[in-house]
Amino acid sequence: MANLNITYLGHSGFLMEWDTCYFLFDYYNGKIPSLDSSKMLVIFVSHSHEDHFNPAIFKLYNEHPRTTYVMSSDIRLQDRTELKYGITEDLYRRITVAYPNQEYKLTDEGGNSIDISTLKSTDRGVAFIIRYKGKTVYHSGDLNLWVWKGEDKQYNNDMRARFNKEMSKLKGIDIDIAFAPLDPRQEEWYGLGIDALLETAKVNYVFPMHFWDKPEVILKYLKENESKNITANIINITEQGQSWSIEI
Repeated sequence: MANLNITYLGHSGFLMEWDTCYFLFDYYNGKIPSLDSSKMLVIFVSHSHEDHFNPAIFKLYNEHPRTTYVMSSDIRLQDRTELKYGITEDLYRRITVAYPNQEYKLTDEGGNSIDISTLKSTDRGVAFIIRYKGKTVYHSGDLNLWVWKGEDKQYNNDMRARFNKEMSKLKGIDIDIAFAPLDPRQEEWYGLGIDALLETAKVNYVFPMHFWDKPEVILKYLKENESKNITANIINITEQGQSWSIEI
């Protein structure tokens, strides 16, 4: 069993604390809790949209020297942006550039493997599947079934096809903790992405995200799906800074 502390930082940003390290996902805003300097910090960035990528993450390296980064390949770190973001040569060596449908491996300071697989987002960048200490964590980034009333049938059908292709890669996988969008802007289609995730993989805990300033959409989803007997534990997030202690 693993005991985890998970803090909601805002939008799609979460801090996950293990006994030996931290995973920080898609930090955008909110207050990051004080970090134990003896633990490794792995910062994941799914793509370059400003509501998922805040350059302030690079300052964490100065405060927390045991920091490493896994960043989507669509985030261009050319010379000028390296200068803009204050990325030193040493920090740059700590960045793993993640491409869709690839596998990467990190090692924590105790020699435990952090195995990372990526999926191709239906918007931009990647989604992350992370296997660590016998547990599996999924952070979708902007991989979601983004169908909209304002788009034509061809667009929405193409979106469904691309999303289903990526979801098929999760078939049969046991996911301990998933972070996935529940976006009220999609109106009656707001839950399609999480529906598909739960139908495809066996998920223990789901942390909805990307709900902007409308956390009440989570309770709406739970109420509308009461009859489905969902086995996953869907976490009701109500505010930034909220934390949970979870045993998996």
